[in-house]
Amino acid sequence: MDLGRDKEELSVMEAVNNLSNMSEIDLKTPIELEREEEISEEVNWRDPRQALRNEALVKETFQVLHRYLQNMVRRDRNSLKDLQTQKGIQAIMLLASEAVHKMDRYAGLYPDQYKPISKLKEYTDLQKYYRQQILEQMQRPEEEVEDWEVVVEEEFKGIEAEKRGLQDLEGVRKDQNYELFFIKGENGKPFFSRSLLRHIRLVGNFDELVSKVEGEDPLLAIRELYDREVHQGALELLKLTAPYMDLFYKEAMKHKNRPFIGGINKAIMALRMAANSVNLIENESFKNCLEYYSDFHRFLRAAMKAPGYRQRISGEIGKDPFSFALLKLTHALCCYLFMRTEPLKEALKLIHTIIKRGDSLRGPRPKEMADDKELQVWKDLQDADESIRFLLKHYPNGPILRTLDAFREEEELEGWDPLTHYNFPSQQFTFSNNEMHVSVFRIPCPTWQESIQKASVVEEFEGFLRYYKHERKPDHHLLVNLQDRTSWEEFARCKALEEADLKAEHYDVLHVLGLPKNSPFYLQSDEYESMNGAPIFIENFLEQLASGIDCGFYFPEQLRNDEIKKFSKKALEVVHQLFFEGKTSLTRIERLKFIEIFYLLYVTKTVEMLKIDSISFTCKDALDTGAIATAVYYGFLLMLSSKKPWPKEQIDHLIWMIYGPAFFVRDRAINQTRLKRGMMVLETIHKAALRDHAALVDGINQLFHKIQFPIKLMD
Repeated sequence: MDLGRDKEELSVMEAVNNLSNMSEIDLKTPIELEREEEISEEVNWRDPRQALRNEALVKETFQVLHRYLQNMVRRDRNSLKDLQTQKGIQAIMLLASEAVHKMDRYAGLYPDQYKPISKLKEYTDLQKYYRQQILEQMQRPEEEVEDWEVVVEEEFKGIEAEKRGLQDLEGVRKDQNYELFFIKGENGKPFFSRSLLRHIRLVGNFDELVSKVEGEDPLLAIRELYDREVHQGALELLKLTAPYMDLFYKEAMKHKNRPFIGGINKAIMALRMAANSVNLIENESFKNCLEYYSDFHRFLRAAMKAPGYRQRISGEIGKDPFSFALLKLTHALCCYLFMRTEPLKEALKLIHTIIKRGDSLRGPRPKEMADDKELQVWKDLQDADESIRFLLKHYPNGPILRTLDAFREEEELEGWDPLTHYNFPSQQFTFSNNEMHVSVFRIPCPTWQESIQKASVVEEFEGFLRYYKHERKPDHHLLVNLQDRTSWEEFARCKALEEADLKAEHYDVLHVLGLPKNSPFYLQSDEYESMNGAPIFIENFLEQLASGIDCGFYFPEQLRNDEIKKFSKKALEVVHQLFFEGKTSLTRIERLKFIEIFYLLYVTKTVEMLKIDSISFTCKDALDTGAIATAVYYGFLLMLSSKKPWPKEQIDHLIWMIYGPAFFVRDRAINQTRLKRGMMVLETIHKAALRDHAALVDGINQLFHKIQFPIKLMD
């Protein structure tokens, strides 16, 4: 961070964010705020009108960058000879130039209202300093052409306007639709433009430069921490599959040259290397545990694609004891890959460290207090989230650097597969009563997708289901699909999951429940925005459910009966009475919370009716929508099972489920819009529990037969 910075002054990262947003404005399209984001008092730098009206902040943006360059020269003038430093400075100046050019073009349309930014003294001083103090001292290397630039020699064209995919840097910063970097469009071309790649490269260079100046990045410890967690997971997986390995190795080495058998052997070797503490990052090994665990996953999938596996699964060959042992081992490896448990201690330590650093950076401030002291937990979580985001704004943007890494490694040609981006599944918590025991997993969408039109379920997820079927009772898994089957981006993945649900082999094991979380009704936007009357809202909700796939819902065949229809109607009435006290009019915010609470009850009813043994709340990558849905479900079950104040251990578990996945996989905080909605829902449930916990539990229990609260939760 800059020396001598005032408390209210912009940081360098904030200044460059302002410039990059202004430089990307498309003057040909209307300027609007995103529908779901709450309007705040902050300047929307992507709206040229707001930028031009806030001249003081524009001036400060240039002043901060000017001082940043001055401080750099004062500290170490020799650093200007470093190629990476030169790229970073050039990124700053090019973004400034593009932003000013864009703003001046807009100001020129309304000369009576706005002044051109290029005439501001702060901007001309910045340009003068760059030319006189920096440019002459910089070496002028030949322009490098990075490998990934060869892949995108043409601008992306040929898809209608609403399907242009990745168009601006702000979407990359927020990690929105980043899967489109790996998926091809209907015309076989990528969903990104050359100009976007240039912006990513420039800002990536800037981020790498500024990280040397602003202090230690709080997320730098994540990879080492994740490495230790995966090491523990590998040890656990080896222990659970040990009985199957003994049978395998009695015969395996005689056939190790066969693709299927050899592939499983490679997978086990990689797993053992991941379980060896010598290979931890902290020991500076040639290859770390995280990389070996990724190899294990890759070898396992490759083995399952081999003809030997396909022939044994279909029954064409392999009636012998060794083949049965081989299949059992393969499916056990798949199953425990998805059931891996994660140690919380170190992850929570990191998250709390980030919160404390953010608190310190924000400085003294009045603490927002809840009306009821037992509700203070939600105010504190909101404050902690603001501290996390405030701190991360001052460091390189994780998603941009992840994107740069992907292009440098040419991963964009491999298709979209969240499980291969170190996004390993894991178990989050369990709950039980006298009738059932249910495990809740975090599972990214288990599909592979090369093009926008087609996706397929990955082999290891099918292996997980086969283990459930043949080696357990069989067990039943409920995959709550939170993707939007009505959207062009997510339809193919939804379709692949629904086809797996209907596949005869998995019919008794896999159940897919599709609950849309991006539709106009879910967002209460468009024609639903002003629908305040509670009776009309409930009637529309029933119509949405009855319309099924046309409105984005998907129900397992076993749920398409009169019982679930009666439940839906009764559950809507219960939510209305218990959580909103039967109000005749509901605000938009209340309707948003109403929908979420009904979803919680619907999932619980599905668990009961289908005798579910495990659940996953699955979105494309289980980092935002899926992660917050899991955390909200945990809070819902907990508050119905106990009226005691939340102990620190359970608050910490909630925080871990919310922030851990996005930190580990994408080096960022969870999507703020999803988080705010989830926290509003939990606060609403908490208020209802505080009003009359016994009445709340009694009302909810009337909806169920086998599941009765309180239930037992285990982290």
